[in-house]
Amino acid sequence: MQHWQANLSVQDSAELLHLSIHRVYSMRRAYGEDGFQNYLHAIRRCGAPNKLTPKMETQLRRFTERATAKGKRVTLTALAKRVVELGYVDSICTVTIHKVLKQARATARAAAPQASRLLLHPAHQAKERAA
Repeated sequence: MQHWQANLSVQDSAELLHLSIHRVYSMRRAYGEDGFQNYLHAIRRCGAPNKLTPKMETQLRRFTERATAKGKRVTLTALAKRVVELGYVDSICTVTIHKVLKQARATARAAAPQASRLLLHPAHQAKERAA
């Protein structure tokens, strides 16, 4: 804000602060709209809050796991439509569905190496015994 009051250009201010030009513009806009005190103390939220509760996320994961076990592929659009049809939410973006499933895959991958070590370890011991 000092740069703005000193009549520095957005470009110069962005370079000095190591920020993008867009960020400097948004900071100036927020300061102009909210005033100094509100600008300093307001909690900024980006994007809309997640519409899916943890319970709904679990049900979505189970639905996709069952479909995968049956050898079926389910698109994100079909999953979004299904969530709306079941009445969980009024509308939902496929990006939200994607984020939930991506998080589930990451969690599964983190648990998988531990499980595979447990499964492979006895087989490895059997090979050593045979040698």
